[in-house]
Amino acid sequence: MKLFLNLLRYLGLVLFAVGAILSVLTLANWLFGVTDVSWLQFYFIRLYLFLVVSGILLYILITFRRKDDEKKE
Repeated sequence: MKLFLNLLRYLGLVLFAVGAILSVLTLANWLFGVTDVSWLQFYFIRLYLFLVVSGILLYILITFRRKDDEKKE
């Protein structure tokens, strides 16, 4: 169970990092107009922000969850 929770926690970190990097790349592409690739267009920013928010929520919920002995108090 601990291995599975660690995998979910690191998956949350990866989602957060990928979303943040793609958001910054999309904003830079929107400002400077470097390329015309469809996945770097501005309307994909919603998807990347969703990845950022879901990744950080997954990480926080797994990291700071209550343990079994804390529930009994």
